[in-house]
Amino acid sequence: MLDTRAGRLSTFGILYICEGIPLGFAAVAMAAFMRREGMEVAQIGAFVGTIYLPWAFKWMWAPLVDLVRLQRWGGRKAWIVLCQVMMIVTLFGIAQIDYANNFGLLIAMAIVHNVFASTCDVAIDSLAVNTLKEDERGTGNGFMFAGAYLGQGLGGGGAIFVAGRYGFDISFLYVCVLLLGVLAFVVFFVKDPTAGDIVIAKTNRVWRDLKTKMGKFFGDLYIGFFKSGRATKVGVIFALLPFGAMALGNAVATTLQVDIGMTNNAIAELNIYSTLISGAGCVIGGWIADKLGKLRMLALYYGLTAIPPLYLALLISGEFGLEGVSIVQYFATALAFSFCMGLHYGTSAAIFMGLTSPLVAATQFTAFMAMRNLTIAYSNSWQGAAVDSWGYGTMLYLDAFLVLLPLLLIPFLRQGPSLTPAPSVGTPSPETS
Repeated sequence: MLDTRAGRLSTFGILYICEGIPLGFAAVAMAAFMRREGMEVAQIGAFVGTIYLPWAFKWMWAPLVDLVRLQRWGGRKAWIVLCQVMMIVTLFGIAQIDYANNFGLLIAMAIVHNVFASTCDVAIDSLAVNTLKEDERGTGNGFMFAGAYLGQGLGGGGAIFVAGRYGFDISFLYVCVLLLGVLAFVVFFVKDPTAGDIVIAKTNRVWRDLKTKMGKFFGDLYIGFFKSGRATKVGVIFALLPFGAMALGNAVATTLQVDIGMTNNAIAELNIYSTLISGAGCVIGGWIADKLGKLRMLALYYGLTAIPPLYLALLISGEFGLEGVSIVQYFATALAFSFCMGLHYGTSAAIFMGLTSPLVAATQFTAFMAMRNLTIAYSNSWQGAAVDSWGYGTMLYLDAFLVLLPLLLIPFLRQGPSLTPAPSVGTPSPETS
């Protein structure tokens, strides 16, 4: 599959499906099931927040994929296969847990599962960097994120459809079958083109190389973040702040759907439509920002994300509370939010690329993206706790109000001339995604 352009593009799109499936399953299907079983919103928010933590810190163990090559067993293909097998095994373990009585064990298993999932992501990205041609990388990344969205729809809305027809326990089996399908594709159709290189013979050399690389890694981070001008330092704070209003894209949105009386089929339909609309928003928002200015449009996009939650907060704070929100009103509001959220994804990523030093592009941009995952994690946690303490209306008001924080920083993200040198002529371009 990796020998032709079409094969490479389709391969990485398919590989990214396996990353979206468990995230969609946890944030949508499991969140809905746990709420119907009577679990508190704070617990569900903590659970979904937990699954993003390994993604926020995957850079800490990413060098292992480069240094422990596993060439004798297929190189990065071996890493992908190993991680996918363990994703299936840990997901099966999660299915056996009584959530209400063993919530701590559920959290622990979710962390383990996503350590393997995020490591699989590292291996796939590494394979892509070493396989995609220079003129294929933009299109290749488009296929990869499209695959991730498809995976979230299959794991979220698809699993809810299955649960509604055959029961929630069968939805675990459905997700495992999906992951097995991607695993079979990897086993039979994917080969690491670098496999067969000289195998590192001595273990002590591996760990010595690891120590050297980690030292260089933190040195590169220091250069990229603290020697590249004021805008880059502001970018660190910006990356750790909410990226627009976020509640209607987090776990509390699923619990709210349950609490206003949406059926499983309605939740599944909404999830699938939302992923499609968000994907369209990514493309449209990026195109407009290139034409009219990224910082200006990012501020507008962030502001737009606050309108849907404010509208819902007004409805919920009215005389009838949650009963004052009809399914049709919520559906329309959620879809509008999904489009607004999609508008800023590509634009914000482009701004982080602009803040990234060419000298340390792979390291620094990965760190920016990791910070965004950390933001998702803590946002899920505080929003769940806020719903249990103050109700959905107050939480939505607060979520919309917090948009002011990143808006205040956007003017300071304008980057001046880079203070770090660009790669020398003849040096391969660093990874940027």
